[in-house]
Formats: sequence, C-alpha cells, structure tokens
Amino acid sequence: MIINPTRRLSARYRCALLALTSLSFALVPEIGLAQAGPVSTPPGTVSAPVAPSAPSTESGSQSPADWPNAPIAISREALRQEGIHTALARQGALPPHVDVPAYIDQDDRRSARIHPVGQGRVQSVLVTPGEIVKKGQVLFTYDDFSLSDAHQRLLSAEAAVQQARALRDDARLSYDRARALQGGAISQGEAQRRRSRLQDAEGTVKRSEAIAQNERERLARFSSSSEKTEGLHSSVISPIDGIVNKIVVGVGEEVSGRAAPAVEIDDLSRVWVVSQVGEQQATHLSRGGRQLTWPAPDAKPIESRIDLIEGSVDPMTRHVLVRSLVDNSKRQLRPDMLVKTRLFSTETVHGIVIPASAIQKIGSQPCVFVRLDDTHYQARKVTTGPDLDGRIVVTQGLKPGETVVTDGSFVLKSQALLAPEPNHGEGGQ
Repeated sequence: MIINPTRRLSARYRCALLALTSLSFALVPEIGLAQAGPVSTPPGTVSAPVAPSAPSTESGSQSPADWPNAPIAISREALRQEGIHTALARQGALPPHVDVPAYIDQDDRRSARIHPVGQGRVQSVLVTPGEIVKKGQVLFTYDDFSLSDAHQRLLSAEAAVQQARALRDDARLSYDRARALQGGAISQGEAQRRRSRLQDAEGTVKRSEAIAQNERERLARFSSSSEKTEGLHSSVISPIDGIVNKIVVGVGEEVSGRAAPAVEIDDLSRVWVVSQVGEQQATHLSRGGRQLTWPAPDAKPIESRIDLIEGSVDPMTRHVLVRSLVDNSKRQLRPDMLVKTRLFSTETVHGIVIPASAIQKIGSQPCVFVRLDDTHYQARKVTTGPDLDGRIVVTQGLKPGETVVTDGSFVLKSQALLAPEPNHGEGGQ
C-alpha cells in the first residue's frame, strides 16, 4: 500500500487523535440492540471481550460463606411495583468482538495522478479542488508546443518515405530494362549493378517507413485516457469518476509532463477503514471476519469484511493495523476521518444466551437471579462469554429453559445483600 506522507497524517499522530476522539464516543451510552436486524447504535466505551471471560479471582469477590445461598422471597405486588421482568434462557452462540478506534485511508489503487503528455502553456482551468468530476470531463486545456514538433517530424518522415519509394521505382525500371537487354546492349555486370541499386532502394524504403510509423505512434501518445488533442491544442481529462484533490496549474503557466502531477483525482467510492487493535486481541481476528464501522456516534453502521491484518506490531502503540475495504458510495467517509469499528471473530462461543441486563455482580463474581417459583428467586454464579446487541452468552452456571430476572435484577441483588436470611422481602406471600 503506497501512502503519500506529504498529504496524510502520520500513523502516530493519528493514534493521538484517535485517543482524543474516542472520548466523544465514550459520552454515548451503549444501548441494547434487537436480536434480529441491523445494528443501529454505536459501541460503548468498554470493548466487548474477544475471548470468553473466566471466573473472577479478584480479592473483592464474594467468599463462599458470604454468598447469599438462601432463596429471595418477594411478593407478586412487589414484583409489579419494582418493574421486575424475566426471560427464558435459551441455547445459542455469539461471536466474540472488539470495539476499537479507526481512521479512514483512501485506496491509492483508485486514484489518478495526471501529468500532461506534452509541453506548453495553459489556456484554461475548468475545475477546482473538491469538485466532483466524471470520467472524460475536461480539467484544463493548453497550447501544446511539443505537439507541433511531433507533427513536423511526422510530415518529414512521410516525405522521406515518398522520396524513397520514388527512387525504388526508378531502380526497378532500370533493372527490368537491363534484364531485357542483357547479353546485347547491356553487359551482365551492368545488370548486376542495377540489381544492387534496386535492393539498396528497397532497404531505404523499409527504413523510412519504420521511422514514419514510429513518429505516428509517438504522435498517438498525445491522445490517451487522460488527454485528447485537437489541432495543436490539448485537453487534459479525468480518466476516472472522482473528486479533485489537487490542481496545481493556472492560466498562462507553462506545463510539462516531466513535472509533478498537474491534477490529482481520488475515487472515494471505496475506502480503507484502518482499525488499531491490541496485539492480543488481534490474535482472535482473521481475514473475512465481519466488521461494523460507525462514521459518527448516532450514525447507522456500515457493514464490511476484514480484508487485511498487518503482520507487524507498532512498537510505540503495541497495535496491529486491521484493514477493511468499505463501500463509500454515499460519501460518508473521508480520508483521515476518525471513526469507531467493531471487529468480529470468525469463531463463535456456544452456551446459554440471555439478555445482558440479567447479569449482576456480587463482589466481582458475575451472577444471575433464577426464578424458582412465582415468588422465590435464587442468586446463581455464572461464567460469561461475549455479549452483543443486548445479549450475552453464559458458558457455565445456567441451563436452557431456566427463567432469569432481566429488568429489576439489581433490586434482587440489593435485597440479597441487605437481608441474606431466608424469607426476607415482602413477607414471602
């Protein structure tokens, strides 16, 4: 991938900007998403784990003696007043993913750096930087001095061809006459000399024709996918659909094909989204994995696939660059723009899928509250895996078909910690 250092931010400078920009995304809380349909909310400030989380061993975790083993009794009226709802645990799977900052990079394979073929003086400039242009649209015109020289060389070469052909024709007539008179008025030696002159003339014709053909091809190069000629004037045209990134010529200025590009056109219909992923998290990603890109915190994500995972780690940031070629037909993304991405592993974690709101922590131990009957609930230790769209995988501690508390689970947690004895709550009615 060729990156122009004079027009693009350095990778390390981008890292600093990404760190600052991520604060703006952090102000947007993560919202639970529907189980089906496209994702429509940006990632939160905490990235989801790429690998299933293991049971916590922090010193703040609840000891077995302090764990609320007794069922929590709560009346139907209290359930209604506290807005407690439940959901059925089901067998399922979710892909691990990671939310990371990223930046936009143009695809240099879809850019045009246009040099004028000839040399001359600019007559008119018809576009400005930032303007959208179509393939074949005229960008600027110039009086082509070198085109005049090329025409003169071609005329001279064609004249030389005509002269060589005339000499060849004379030599052929002379040789034919010698053959007819050979042995009589013309000796055999004279006939041989005339034959040699004919052969030399034919060789001169071939050389002259080759030179003329070379001049025609040289003149034809003045017309190409990026330039058209008319008389002694040339029009520089866009070879692609795109946006004018730069034009460095003005009316009256002399231009030359040996100088820097006169015009730069960028086709931004597809761009690279370059994500900066931690070196450990990158080991769980692979080419072809799903990717979501948020141009803004409240924007609809753009879906794509991971195309390239770079093989080296940045020694300063300890990040691996992950690239995805993203459709940008709506022109939402611009080079050097800072965005957020969500990268999915191609593997999935299987277990019991429940709403993420069902997960609470007692100390540092994840748990859920399982429904025993209409008025009794039990705190259950669980091991969790990845979460996605408001759902989470439980890999240990829960069975399919069990009912867990979702909304209002914090109420049960508070009651369990404040009154761990049996039959507490609203009278256990």
